[in-house]
Order: sequence, then structure tokens, then C-alpha cells
Amino acid sequence: MQRRTRSGLETVDQDSARFMTDSTHTPFRWTEPVAHLDGVGPKRAELLKRLGVESAGDLLYHFPRDYQDRSTVTPIAEAWQGERVTVYAAITSIRSQRLRNRKSMAVATLEDGSGAMGATWFGRGFLARALKPGQQGFFTGTVGNYKGPVLQNPEYEITDEEDGALHGGRVVPIYSLTDGVTQRMLRQWIRAALDRLLDALPDPLPEAVRAEHGWPGLREPFEHVHFPADVETGRRASERFAYEELFVLQLGLLKARQERAQSEDGITHRTDGPHLARLQSRLPFALTNAQARARDDILADMAAPRPMARLIQGDVGCGKTVVALHAVAAAVDSGCQAAVMAPTEVLAEQHFHTLHAALTPLGIPVGLLTGSSPAPKQTRSDLATGLVKVVVGTQALMQDATAFARLGLVIVDEQHRFGVMQRAALAGKGRHADLLHMTATPIPRSLVLTLYGSMDLTVIDEMPPGRLPVKTRRIPPEKEADLMGYLRNQAEAGFQTYYICPLIEESEAMDLTPVTRRYDELRAGPLAGVATALLHGRMAPDEKDAVLRQFREGAVKILFSTSVIEVGIDVPQATTMVIEDAAQFGMTQLHQLRGRVGRGMEQSYCFLLGTPRTEQGEARLRTLCATADGFAIAEADLEMRGPGEFQGARQAGISELKAADLLRDTRLLDWARRDAAALLAADPALNAPEHALLARDAARYSELAL
Repeated sequence: MQRRTRSGLETVDQDSARFMTDSTHTPFRWTEPVAHLDGVGPKRAELLKRLGVESAGDLLYHFPRDYQDRSTVTPIAEAWQGERVTVYAAITSIRSQRLRNRKSMAVATLEDGSGAMGATWFGRGFLARALKPGQQGFFTGTVGNYKGPVLQNPEYEITDEEDGALHGGRVVPIYSLTDGVTQRMLRQWIRAALDRLLDALPDPLPEAVRAEHGWPGLREPFEHVHFPADVETGRRASERFAYEELFVLQLGLLKARQERAQSEDGITHRTDGPHLARLQSRLPFALTNAQARARDDILADMAAPRPMARLIQGDVGCGKTVVALHAVAAAVDSGCQAAVMAPTEVLAEQHFHTLHAALTPLGIPVGLLTGSSPAPKQTRSDLATGLVKVVVGTQALMQDATAFARLGLVIVDEQHRFGVMQRAALAGKGRHADLLHMTATPIPRSLVLTLYGSMDLTVIDEMPPGRLPVKTRRIPPEKEADLMGYLRNQAEAGFQTYYICPLIEESEAMDLTPVTRRYDELRAGPLAGVATALLHGRMAPDEKDAVLRQFREGAVKILFSTSVIEVGIDVPQATTMVIEDAAQFGMTQLHQLRGRVGRGMEQSYCFLLGTPRTEQGEARLRTLCATADGFAIAEADLEMRGPGEFQGARQAGISELKAADLLRDTRLLDWARRDAAALLAADPALNAPEHALLARDAARYSELAL
């Protein structure tokens, strides 16, 4: 610990400041209920459950989210207004003062030999009873002014020994909290848990792995991550636990992948059949190199005896659907059925139209099964008897009433929108059916290795020739009249526009533009006489179908909609995208919406309206205007929102990571993946006794590996 004096920093002996195991207490087991800790009890244990803390071990894995360096003690006489300081002082007086809003505050006077200053705790008048004149301790806060210099709402720790503090006079951990739990409580409980846990803490990392990276057993890292001598020591200890999380996660994903690779129970599909040959000969264009590579990867998987589990990742407009058509044709050539599942009816209907147009001329019947599709009983009957070879649908495909004669291929589009169990339910309707996942949401490499580490991956990183990047512009309010004139001119030239609003109708809770109001205003005003239509999720299915058909055929020039058209709509003559209240949408969602245009050979534009209300909203729009690279946008989105909020991350358990940061820890992720692969090569089933804890923890991620 250091004390700041007029002559500089003076080092204080820290030996007495270290907290050693209290041998007077009964040792704790790792699984001991946290309620058994002194000061916790049943009621506070219920509060800790909200933080995922139920046992003593859970408590130690509740890592600090930050540190505050309170190791430098400032004499009161040298504490300047606006400065955040830690003082070691005695309370000479304290009282409670009633405020006008019926709340109270505690007002104290602190002295340390160099001078005196006040301390105030607004809304915490009860501290006038909890703290007593004559007590000494550390007080940390920002110096303000209230009838003289005063520490505002300081954190404090009362101690008679200056060098024995837990909340001041040292580097202090800062934790994520919940209602009813304070920083002081967590520090005290974690200190108590560390002091009472047995020395033989269960370490999931094998000794060989720890030795390779120079990490000790668990007790020292736990001590350092929670109560470090300095901030850098805490950071280094946190790195050890970040690696541990990533190692266990990669072990689970790679083990699931290994078990799938060793399975010989899959369907060996035919990849030289007549339907596939006719499909390839009828394509009106040549595949890009990236599409051809993806096709070859898929067909090689399908020809192998193990079940396929592959993710096709590509930016909007890269041509994933035509690649998937090859897989469908190969499945039909092998006497199997194929199911294509989409998250929305709009996207399912778009896929149905595309597959029907491509496959019907080959003699392959295609069915549609959604919650509102016509004749669902007949479609299900034809699937059960094998008359329908290919079906496109939504979650209706997973219902118990839907059965297949021989399901051999499952394609899940925008697969992050489905839970693991949902995808498994559909795959389970066939015997070891091949699984092909597709996503138009570009995913940063660090997330690919975690979200989809158990899958084989193909990235379509090339756009079809002739496609021009969509130009994105922000439109200030004074330029909106010019924009309306542009939309009218585009319509007269035969081109089409999407006009997107965030809400369907007015909302008292959100001051955002409803599409119904905007549609009425513009078609009666600056866009009068232009062929317009309205589309949103509350419309009847036949109404939506009619509107989309008219837009595809060019009868409708401007389509007013919500984000229901985010994915799946493919209209080459649509060259303009207008998005109202653009900052209210997520960045990847904006990129998806922008991807609805620029699908022909004409230059296309995306216009963003509205004023951002937050710095993050402003940053999203700046990024979108600066680049059309979906992967760059995904990296920026991950950095802004964090992995726990990235599409698909929460359902895959990535939001449960406590120490690892997927942007910061890419080096650790690479280490963890290599080390996990090496361990599985030596012990594929994790049967060695020293790997028992690893096997248990990794199994949680194996179950998510679909």
C-alpha cells in the first residue's frame, strides 16, 4: 500500500494487509451452500441466485468486472475538489439530516491529523446510526462542496488497523450486483469463502496444461483475481480463468464434433444422380469460386457415411440458396426427402417460390408448411407417404403432426433464430439426417469458434459478378422532401423502393415512427399517385402473399413495411432502401435490411433517417455508412454489444462466460482450441480420472453443439 504525502509516495508494509486462511473456522467444501457463510443466510442466498451464485464455488467464480486502485492514501489537506481520493481518517461527528423529498442523508466530519473535511451519503441517513464518532477507516469518493470540502457518497471500511482493510487502502475489486447485494457484502463473503475453503480446490485444468502456460493451482489465482496486490496482478489472474472457460468450451464442442466424425450411421448420399446433373446444366449462370467451393464441401459431406453438420456463412446476396439447391437435389437422388426451415412465414414463402421455380422443372415436387399455409393436412399426408420430396416451412415442420417417409436432409436458414432443441427436434424426424445450417449474418471469427465450433464451416466470401456495393447515406430532416422526389423519380423509371419503419402502429411506450401512419401520410402527400402497398406481421397470410406477389411482379413500386422483410425477399428491381428511426435498429439488422437492395446490376442506395438518441446509435450509423463489409460490421457490433447480445450467442451459452472476452481474448481462444484438440487426441472419451471434472463441465457445451 502507498500513502501520498507532500514529499511523494511512501510505501507501507503490506504483509499485515494480506488475508490468510482463518484456521479457527471449519473448512468449507466447494459445493457448500452459500447460505452457510457468515452474514449470508437464506434470504441473501436467494438474492445471490440472481447472480448465478448458489455455492461457495460459484461465489469464487463471480469475478470482478473492474478494479479501483485505492492503495494511495491522500492526506485530507491535499484532497482537491473534483478529485477521487482515498483518505484514512477518524469520524469526529455524524448526524442524520432530513431532505425535502422525505429522504435523509448522513453528514459526517472526518479528521486525519492533516485537516478535516465532511462526508455526505444522500438517501442513506441510517448510516448516522451505523457509524459512530471515534471510528477510523478508509473513505473513498469524489471531493465536492457542501458547506466546505466534502466526500460525496464515499465507500468506506471501518478498521482500527490501517493496514488491515478490505474495501480501501488497496486495489479493490468491483463486482456486478443485484438488488439487495452491495460491493461491501460481496467482498466480505468472497473473502470468507476463500478463507474457509479447503486448500485442495477442484481445478479443471490438467497439470500438464497448467505447466505449459505457467499457471499455478487454483488458490493463488483466486486470491489474486479477487484481492490483487496491484491491478496488473488481477488482470493476469483473470487471464488464467478466461483461458479455463474457453478451454472447457472448446473441449465440449470439439468432443461433439469428434463423436460425429466417428459415427458411421449417417446416410451415404448419391452425388452423381440425374436430378443434380439436370440442376447444374439448367443454371443460367456460372457459380462463383466461393459458391463452387461451398457446393463441393456439402456434396463431399453428403457422400460420406457420417452425418453432415455444416455451417454455410455468407454476406447478404452472396448466393447461399443456389448452393443449398445442390444439396436438395442430391438428397432426392438418394431417395430421401429434404426439409428447409425458416424463422418467418415471409422467408419460408420466399424460399418456397425459389425452390418451386428451380425444382419443379426437374420433376421434384415442393410443398409449403407454415402456420397459415393452405391444406396443411394434405401436405403432411404427402410428406408421410413420400409424395412430397421437398418441403419448406417454419416451426410447423417440428410439430408432432408432421412426419416424413424418409427425411435425409435438414436445411436451417438463419439458424441462430432457432434454439438447439428446436433444430434437434426437426433433425430427429429422420434417421441421422444430414444438417446444413445457413446464415446471412456475418459472424466474427472468435464467435464462429465458440458458437459453431462443433460444425464444419464454409464461408462464401465472394459476391456474384456485376453486383455493386450499396451506397449508404444519412438524410437530415431538411432533405426529406428531396428524398421523396427521388423516390417518385425512381418509381417512374421502373425501379422499386422498400420503406421501413420500426413499429406497426402508434405506441405510448415508444416515440417511434409507425409504418401505418407513415404509409397514410406519404401516399396522400408527396408520393400521391405512386403505386404503394403496406406489409406487416399482423396482416392475414393471404394479404401478405398478395402484396409480396405484386411487389415481385413490379406492380407495387414502393413497399412500406416493418423489418418483417429483413431476410429472404429478393427483388432485383428494388434499388432503394429507406429506414426511418434507423438508430433504433441493431447494426446487423440494418445490414440485413440494406441487403434487400443491390441484387440487380443497377447502383442501389440505402437512406437512413432519424436522429440517434445515444452515442452507440450514432456509432452504428457511422459504421454502416462507412462500410458494406458484413464481417467488419459484425466485428463492430460485437465490440459495441458484447458476445452475450450477439444473435445466437445467448442461446448457445456464450453469454454465460464470466472471465473471457471474445474480442480481447482471441489469443487465449487459439491456445484453448489447440490444447483441447491435443487433449482429446490423447484421451478421446475423457475417461482418465484426472479428466473427470473436465468431462462433466465440457458436457454442458457438447449438448449445445448442433
